[in-house]
Amino acid sequence: MEKDQLSEVVSFRISAQLLARLDKLAKKEMRTRGNMIMVLLNRSVSAIEVVSQHLEWLVKNLHEEEGKNPDSPQAEYLRGELHDTKWLLGVFCGEDVREEVLERVRRRTQLPMPHIVPLASDGNRYGFDSDAG
Repeated sequence: MEKDQLSEVVSFRISAQLLARLDKLAKKEMRTRGNMIMVLLNRSVSAIEVVSQHLEWLVKNLHEEEGKNPDSPQAEYLRGELHDTKWLLGVFCGEDVREEVLERVRRRTQLPMPHIVPLASDGNRYGFDSDAG
């Protein structure tokens, strides 16, 4: 940490079970408990930008592929990856952060969020994607 960077002490309570799991992770990483907490917090904040950039890439490529053939295997693959990435973002960061990131992706790409409803076995799409648009 740089000399001019401010730091603060953070104190909180967690369950003994969670702490044991954290200590196990720290041991595997050869870190102290405190350092492991700091690293995980740092990674989680940094990951939001990485996921945002990946979502931008997916949205741009899916729009491009849908322009060629909306039902191509490549479009279906990208649609599935977009679905999974949005879902994981919600699981790890919460729905409010997920919505904020999706709005940022829409602004940066200047594109609407594509529908991720997959093709049914009859070749049609059924359902509604509330994120699309």
